[in-house]
Amino acid sequence: MIFVVVVARVLGPERFGIYALVLATVEMLAVASGTGYMDYLTREAAKDERVGWGLWAQLIWLRLGCIVPVVAAGLGGLWLLGYPRPVIAAAAWLLLTLIPRSLSETVQGVLRGIGRYIESLVVELAFGIGLIAGAGLLVLRGGGVYRVIEAELIAAGVAALGGLVFALRFRAKDPLYLRFRQLLNTSAIFNVYAFVGNLYDRLDIVLLSKLAGNYATGVYSAAYRPIGTFQLLPYGVLYSLLPTMSRGGGAQVERERIEKVMGLLLSASLGIVLTTMVFANVAVPLFLGARFAESATALKMLIWAVIPRYLNYALNTRLLAGGHEKVFVATSLVCLVVNVIGNIVLIPIFSWKAAAVLTIVTEAALLAQNVYWVRRAGGFFPMPLGWARISTVFVALMLSMFAGERVASPLSIGSACLLFFVFYLYRSGMAGEFATAWRTEREILET
Repeated sequence: MIFVVVVARVLGPERFGIYALVLATVEMLAVASGTGYMDYLTREAAKDERVGWGLWAQLIWLRLGCIVPVVAAGLGGLWLLGYPRPVIAAAAWLLLTLIPRSLSETVQGVLRGIGRYIESLVVELAFGIGLIAGAGLLVLRGGGVYRVIEAELIAAGVAALGGLVFALRFRAKDPLYLRFRQLLNTSAIFNVYAFVGNLYDRLDIVLLSKLAGNYATGVYSAAYRPIGTFQLLPYGVLYSLLPTMSRGGGAQVERERIEKVMGLLLSASLGIVLTTMVFANVAVPLFLGARFAESATALKMLIWAVIPRYLNYALNTRLLAGGHEKVFVATSLVCLVVNVIGNIVLIPIFSWKAAAVLTIVTEAALLAQNVYWVRRAGGFFPMPLGWARISTVFVALMLSMFAGERVASPLSIGSACLLFFVFYLYRSGMAGEFATAWRTEREILET
């Protein structure tokens, strides 16, 4: 997030829009090359560490083999869309990060599966520290899109070295390997659903770039990037529980577990929405500069997508742990159709605002599908613990905040509402309910 803030301030909306386009393209191609294998490795390593380390070695080579055709397809697509040579060259330069990422991301998948969370964090920190160093150079020496890409390359290389160290240290002495055909049959679905899901999540940047221009892309992307940072909570919570959830535990236990997690994530998402509505108008110009003032409005629209997205994290993890990952292909395809058609029709009329609204609509469509599939697979209708009273309090506070702006400073009345909501969550015992569930899961895992 710090890196993005620095890049946005240095480049400005126009050039940041170019960087956002290149990054979105590379991320889509990264998933096509095998980023989705991380979940597969986590689940299989949780069941048998030797299988996890055997798959780690095999999937690295598989990913490296996929890079050349994936890169060719991506760069060819940019050329067919009519992008100028400097944009295509920047994408090609950034695509080199796929090589070190093939190592670091697969290692992290296994480390999560065998409970080595600290080591997985270290690999992530290595990448983050590399980006922070690059941000410092951008501040001191300035630079354009190519200097930003150089920082990304260095950070990816540092993370890969860290992953290699842990792989050599913890790798099983007698890893188990799968036959190539069996490897493809069991792992391909993870890459397919991850690619389709990433496609509908990132393709709006490409459509916005072509249909509304670099400035609109920069404004929207600067607002969208914090959404990724807000995913830290569900990412950490759910992937720390995925190994144990993969082992099962009975229908009633699974229902209680998923509903407690959904309750926590609903509470957190509502708190994030409230916080953003209060502070966005002040924080965005402060951190990004006056040139990104419109991004505050974009962020206040996009932030509502966090609510269904948090719940989707929980439901997706439940389906993944139960071995229902093939469902993700169908749900992602539906979301892709909704997102692409909506953006093509509405972006020429409403610019980045259309992309923001379609992001919320797409997440809501995914939530409806996930609820259906979890009910079908688990035999119960998943409802977040305490959702009715938490939602009632949230709506009351939002209405109070808008009404109070007529008689007091919006920042003051909003801060008061936010503090009340945090106090309510503390008094309701939601955090304690989840802490108990998480502690129980950790004890089972350690046993």
